[in-house]
Amino acid sequence: MAVRVKQVRVLRNVLIGCGGWGLVLWWLRGQLWAYGYDLGLGCLAGMAVGSGYGWYLQRRIARRDRRYERNKIFVHYLNGVEALTATVAYNPYLDIPLGLLLLAVVFLGAFSARAWTVLASSLGFTATAVVAGWIVRYEQRHGPLYYQYNTETWSGAEGLLYQVGTVVAPLCPSGKVKLQGALWNAVSLSGEAIEVGQQVEVIAIERLTLSVDRLTPAPASHKPEET
Repeated sequence: MAVRVKQVRVLRNVLIGCGGWGLVLWWLRGQLWAYGYDLGLGCLAGMAVGSGYGWYLQRRIARRDRRYERNKIFVHYLNGVEALTATVAYNPYLDIPLGLLLLAVVFLGAFSARAWTVLASSLGFTATAVVAGWIVRYEQRHGPLYYQYNTETWSGAEGLLYQVGTVVAPLCPSGKVKLQGALWNAVSLSGEAIEVGQQVEVIAIERLTLSVDRLTPAPASHKPEET
């Protein structure tokens, strides 16, 4: 059975967020023009936030120069729900503050003026729309962009993904690779022969056999990052 690490399209996450903010704006559609100043301010702020976040994402993209498994943003959590769940699970003292915050949001939404809601939702919708547009342009040039779990510190087979080894028996296309001090059966993923001494990168794992690719140029490290 092949080892696989869960990943999601970055565009998918952004479009879900954009749709959520869009629903809020649709719910407030009858009041938008009454809060035109807040709507306009939110859109302007959203453009700035979206542009800044797009620039931030661009700096985090790894593996652009690879033939396989390209365009990754390595993260600990694939979406905000996972991050929030982990935060609550590992920090029980946050449960009460988070619950109070949720009640405050519900109370304000039900009993206060809608100005802050229009401002927040227009900001969120515009920001996510700007980021979505940036991602579409990027993917047209470089292919799909993914969030993927950072397995660099994981134990087991998943921790071997994207690690670098050295060919000790030529891959024609099968042979041997030395990785982390151990010898592994390996196969050239492209089918091309890879000579002894060549560095290769682990792309996939099938049982006890590594599927590898010739490493050119040297690999860019991926460090754990939060999302």
